[in-house]
Amino acid sequence: MKRARTRVVRTGAVLAALVLLTGCAERKWNAAVETPTPARPGGDATGGGASGAGAPYDFENRLPRGNSRELFVVLAFSGGGVRASAFSYGILEALRDTRITIDGKERRLLDEVDLIASVSGGSYTAAYYGLFGDRIFRDFERKFLKRDLQKVLLRMYLSPAHVGSWFNRRLNRGDLVARWFGNNIYENKTFRDMSRGNLPFVMINASDLNTGLTFSFIQQQFDFLCSSILDYPVANAVTASSALPIAMAPITLRNHPRKCPERRQDWVRRALAQRNFKSREYQVARALVRYQNPATLPVIRLMDGGITDNLAVRGSVLSPIAHYGNVAAMEGAFNKMSAGKLKRVLVIVVNAQVYHPQRWSVRGHNPNILQQLQASFDAAIDILNTEAATLASLEYRRWARRLNKMKKPGQTKMKVFFSLVTFDQIRNPAERRRFNAVKTGAALPPDQVDAVRALAGRLLYAQPKFQAFLKAFRGRRVGQPIGGAVGQPVGKKGNKPR
Repeated sequence: MKRARTRVVRTGAVLAALVLLTGCAERKWNAAVETPTPARPGGDATGGGASGAGAPYDFENRLPRGNSRELFVVLAFSGGGVRASAFSYGILEALRDTRITIDGKERRLLDEVDLIASVSGGSYTAAYYGLFGDRIFRDFERKFLKRDLQKVLLRMYLSPAHVGSWFNRRLNRGDLVARWFGNNIYENKTFRDMSRGNLPFVMINASDLNTGLTFSFIQQQFDFLCSSILDYPVANAVTASSALPIAMAPITLRNHPRKCPERRQDWVRRALAQRNFKSREYQVARALVRYQNPATLPVIRLMDGGITDNLAVRGSVLSPIAHYGNVAAMEGAFNKMSAGKLKRVLVIVVNAQVYHPQRWSVRGHNPNILQQLQASFDAAIDILNTEAATLASLEYRRWARRLNKMKKPGQTKMKVFFSLVTFDQIRNPAERRRFNAVKTGAALPPDQVDAVRALAGRLLYAQPKFQAFLKAFRGRRVGQPIGGAVGQPVGKKGNKPR
């Protein structure tokens, strides 16, 4: 009995010591907004704002300054673990190696990208490119894609220095992962450092467990927390975007108890007053009202962006929050003058989703609890992905029709090229099964990383909408003549939706 009590005392002492090891560590909180600045709808989308480190992190101030004003290029990177990271990286490689002609000058298509929206695994790639530009092609493979992060993170969780965080209310597993990514991948950069100069505006997206909305790491979203995003670590945003339920812990933000004008916006009041229950603006506004009472919602819990929008096409770029309630006019990114100059819009949705039967289903076994949860999660994402891509395509076309009605006779009408890139477009059944078997996780074998990267370019060049875009700009792949064949077709039918 005495020996048992001694063991209990020793165990308690060890746990207490472990708690003390991390007792001084705290999570990185989002700062309160210092100077109230009323919301300013009507961005430029031409980089006309101030793009310095102190400029607000929004469309108006962080879109590239040197891009063509007649062309707007949007990339959307989906979730899917390292598989999604490699797939989106392959798209960046393909755009780097593609040349288009604008105003008689040949330019890399990658340099014309204006906006990258991302969730989950796609956010690792998007954030790195938004911070470091072309450096991604020199060290991202070594630092991230071909690194066994699963082992690294597990070792970190179990180390004596971090076990104390299991009992620390001021720190959780998500905070530890974010800290590791900050130290080892993103160099502790903040949103002051993101999307500078001619790099694209990057929208990293998570899901708010409190409201059920997509949470975009942009100033328009932080306005509702009376907070500034500028000094918030990029690594924390990426971790929130990829925090898979159960496996990870949420990233937490503070809803500051301040009376700032940014929190109470006119479009939210209008949407609530109109009570159009079928309106997306109303549904979003109803959820945003919860932020207005920090006493009942003091903190925000964020997890994987794939929960609410696994393609990063509707909840972020086409969100009423980003456009001050006026998605139809893309008011957060464009004013009437800049929108009137647009002639072509290219949207590339990079979907790393896989389609494969579950082992328990093939064998006729009863699924266990975790398998049931996984199957339910996959089913919801499958439906959301299909509907999100279709609705996004319709919204972009609706926006084009609206702008074209406003153009004067003789002005070039705007045209949208909407291209969806997905594993399901692989024509060869055996090859399709091989890629659909690539796992979702924090590590892939190097040969699978390379295969997924190469596949991305092949699929992109096989899309009829992308081919039509290249034709409009006399596009070519490096090493091929202008007007020559580009890419190897992967299937007879192109992308859907159109």
